[in-house]
Amino acid sequence: MRRRNKSSTKTDLNYLARFMGALAPDKKRLNEIQAVYDNLTLLGQLLGAGTDITGMRRDFQALASVLLEQLAQEHYKKATLNLSSCARVAIDVLIRNLFERTADIGFLATDGEVCAFAEAVEADPALARDAAWQARIGSHFAEYVAKYSVYHNIILLSPQGEVLAQLDGANPVTQSHDPLLAEALTTEAAYVEVFRSTDLLSDEPSPLIYAYRVMSKDGSRPVGVLCLCFRFADECQRIFDSLVSEDDWSVVTLIAPDGRIIASSDPYQFPVDARVEPVPDNACRILRFAGREYLATTRAATPYQGYAGPGWLGQVMAPLNHAFEMAEALELEGIPEDFLASVLDVATLFSQSLRDIPLKATSIQQELNRSVWNGNIWLARENNTHNAEFAKVLLREIGATGLHTRRVFSESTSNLYKTVVSSVLFDCGTQAALAIDIMDRNLYERANDCRWWALTREFREALGSASLQDEALRQRLTRILRQINDLYTVYTNLILFDQSGRVVAVSNPAYNDQLGKPVNENWVRSCLGLRDGQNYCVSDFVASDLYAGEATYVFSAAVRGIDDGEPVGGIAIVFDATTQFKAMLNDALPRQEDGSVVPGAFAVFTEADGWIIASTQPDLASGGRLNLSPAFFALAQGESTANIVAHEGRYYAVGSCKGSGYREYKSAGDSYQQEVLALIFTPLSERLAEAGRITQRETAGSEYRVSQQSRKADLCDIATFYIGHQWFGLPPEVVLAAVDTERLTPVPGSCEWIAGCLMFDDQALPVVDISPALSAKRQGGERRQRDGMLDRRQVLVLQAGTPPTRFGLIVDTLGEVTSIEAQRIEPVPALLADGQSLVDSLVKPGVEERERRILIILSLTKILERSSLRKLSVTDMLIREAA
Repeated sequence: MRRRNKSSTKTDLNYLARFMGALAPDKKRLNEIQAVYDNLTLLGQLLGAGTDITGMRRDFQALASVLLEQLAQEHYKKATLNLSSCARVAIDVLIRNLFERTADIGFLATDGEVCAFAEAVEADPALARDAAWQARIGSHFAEYVAKYSVYHNIILLSPQGEVLAQLDGANPVTQSHDPLLAEALTTEAAYVEVFRSTDLLSDEPSPLIYAYRVMSKDGSRPVGVLCLCFRFADECQRIFDSLVSEDDWSVVTLIAPDGRIIASSDPYQFPVDARVEPVPDNACRILRFAGREYLATTRAATPYQGYAGPGWLGQVMAPLNHAFEMAEALELEGIPEDFLASVLDVATLFSQSLRDIPLKATSIQQELNRSVWNGNIWLARENNTHNAEFAKVLLREIGATGLHTRRVFSESTSNLYKTVVSSVLFDCGTQAALAIDIMDRNLYERANDCRWWALTREFREALGSASLQDEALRQRLTRILRQINDLYTVYTNLILFDQSGRVVAVSNPAYNDQLGKPVNENWVRSCLGLRDGQNYCVSDFVASDLYAGEATYVFSAAVRGIDDGEPVGGIAIVFDATTQFKAMLNDALPRQEDGSVVPGAFAVFTEADGWIIASTQPDLASGGRLNLSPAFFALAQGESTANIVAHEGRYYAVGSCKGSGYREYKSAGDSYQQEVLALIFTPLSERLAEAGRITQRETAGSEYRVSQQSRKADLCDIATFYIGHQWFGLPPEVVLAAVDTERLTPVPGSCEWIAGCLMFDDQALPVVDISPALSAKRQGGERRQRDGMLDRRQVLVLQAGTPPTRFGLIVDTLGEVTSIEAQRIEPVPALLADGQSLVDSLVKPGVEERERRILIILSLTKILERSSLRKLSVTDMLIREAA
C-alpha cells in the first residue's frame, strides 16, 4: 500500500512555527507569564479578598495563543513574499528577454547579407565553400553577436538542412535533420522556438534556438533557414545571481509545466532534469525533495506584449529550517525608534485582529489592576488583619504581573507590527531592483538595435552615394525602416540622416515633415563622430521634436561607408519612453494577494540628481524633481536601499535601486554611463502622526502601583484615582468596589452630572460624572481610548451618608490604595472653600516625591449635594425621563 506523503500537505502554522526561530523569545516570555498566572490564580482562590484571577488567566491564555498565531502568520507571509517575489522575477525577466529574441530572428532572417548569401548558394552550391563568402558572412555573424551577446552561435541552413555557414567553427554539425527545419520553412507564426536536444548543437542537452526561413530577394520562395542559438544557461545564471545572495538558502529554479527542472541556481540540491511538483494557485506549500522539506512556491510568466514564453514556470524553494530567516525585521535596523513608533501608531497595514491584541492586553491589565485595587480596598475598609501581610504581597504580585503582561504584549505586538512593515520595505526594495533591471535590459536591446541596423548594407550604400535625391531610393529606405519598426514596436520612429544631419527617411509617416530638414539636437554631432561600429550615442532624457515635444531617449549609431568605414550618416531610433517606461513601472508595482496593485502605491524612474524620468503618479511628471533624502540617490551601481519617509501627508515605505547595466550596456568598458534609479513607494498610513502623540501614550496613573508602606498609628489609608490628569482620593471605607463602565446604561435627558446608571448587587445605582465641575478635560484620554492605547474608564461604587446612599463615580484610571501620614493632610484653604467646591482636604506631597503633586481628597457629602442625588433616586430619574 502506497503511503501518503504527509509533508506535502503540511501548511498549518503549528507545524511551520517550529522553524521560526524569531518566535522563540516571545514564546518563552509568554510561557513564563503563564506560569505566574497559574500560581497566582491558585493563591488568589485560597485567599479570597477579591483576588481570584481565574477569568484573567483564561483571557491571558487565549490572547497569548492569538498573539503567537499572528506572529507566525506574519513571519509566514514575509517568507512567502520573499519566495514568490523571486519566483515571479525569475520567470518574468527571462520572458522579457526571450520576447526580444522573437523580434531578432524575424529581422535577421530578412537581413540583406544573409539573404544574398543564401540565394547565391541556391544558384551555385559551390559558393557554400567559397572562402571569400564564408569570411564575409562569418564577419557579419560576428558583428551581430558582438552587439547581441545573448547568442553564442548563428547557423544558416539550406532548405534541405545543409549547414551553409555558422559562427562557431568548432561546432561539428554539417547537416541537420531536425524537425525545426520543416517547421521554420512552413510556419505561419513569426518564429519557431525550440528547447530540446537537437543535432544542430549535439553537445548541449537542451539548447534554446529561434529559427525562421530566409526568403529570396523577390520573396517568392525560401532559400534557407536561419537559427539563433541563445545563451540560455548563461542568462539563467545572471538572473539567479541577481536574486540569490551568498547567505540566502533559497534555490531558484525554472521548470517545465510537467515539473522537469530546466535551470537551477543550486544544481547540487536541485539538478537539471530532476522533477519537482509545481505548486498550484500561486500558493506556498511544503515539498519534500531528496529527503528534505522545503517551503516552495511557483509562478507562471506574466505575458509581455502578448508573448507568454514556452510555458515555463519560476519555482523557488527554501529549506524549511532556513525558510523563515528572512522574516526577521532587519529592514528596520537603521530607522530611529521614535520615528518608527510614530509610523506604527498610524499605520493602516494592520488587520483588526492585530489591532485588537494591545486592546485585549490592556483590558487584562485593567482587570488585574481593578482586582488589586478592590483587594486593597477590602483590606483597608474591613481592617482585616487575618493574612493581611500575605494578602498585600499577593496583591502586589498580581499588580506587577498585570504590568508585565501589558509590557510583554506591547513589545511582542510592536515586533509583530515591525514584521509587517519590514515586509513592505522588503517588497519595495525587491520591486525597485526589478524595475531598474527591466529598464537596463530593455535599453541594452536599444543600444544593440541602433548599432546593428547601422550595418544594414542598403543604408551604407545609399548614404555613401550621391543619389540621395532619387525618390525610388528614398522609398526603398523608408520601406526597410518601416519593416524594422513593425517588428520592434518599442520605437515611435526610426530616422536615417546623412553626413550633414539632414533627414533622409523616417519609418513613421507622421514625421514626413522632417524629411530634408536637419536634426537640430546635440547628439547628432556626437553620433557622426563615433569611433567604430561598437560605439553608440544616447541623448539626454529631454523633450524632443522627434517625439512630439515629449521627453525621451534617442539612441543613434553612425552609418559607415562600404569602402573606407568612415561615417556617411547615421540612424536614430526614437524610444517610446512614455508608454514603455510606464509599462515597466506598472509591472514593478507592489501587488496584493489577489494580484491587484496595492492602493496608493506608485513607482518612479529618476536620474541620480532626483530629476524624474517617468512615474506612475500623475503629479510626479517627467522633468520634475523628486524631493527625497539624498540617501535614496547616493548609491553605488546595483546597490539598493529601503526606508520610511513622510511624503505628501502620509508615511511611505520606499525602496530605491540604482541601475548597474546589463551585459555590455553601461559596463566598465561602455562609454555610456548615465546613472538611473528606480524607486517604489507603498503607503503605510493615511496621515502623519501628531506631534508628541507617542510620548503621551503612558500618562500618570496608567500603571497601577501597590503601596508597600507598613501601617503605623499616624497613617491613614487613601484610595486614589485619576479624573483627566488630576489626582484624587477618597477614604477606603466609602468605597465598595471599582467596576467596569461596560455595564453603564445612559439615561437620556438627565443633567450633565448624571452619566447613567448600572446594576450593582441587584441594585440600580445612579452614576455621576463630576469632570465638568473639576474642569478635568478628557479630550486626550478619550482620543487615546479610541486609538486603543489606554484603559477604559472605571466606575467607583460609593456609599455615604445616613441613611446610606449608594451611587457610582466615573474615573479615568485607578491609582494606589496607599497609606498617608496624617500630618500631610490639610483642610481646604479658605480661598478655595466657596461653597461650590467638591474638595474635602488636600494631601501635601512627600519629600521623596519628585513630581511634587498634590493629592485632592473629595467630599462625598458635597458631591451628593451638588448632584442632588440625596433627593433623586434612579427610579425618579427614569420616571422623570418617561414624563
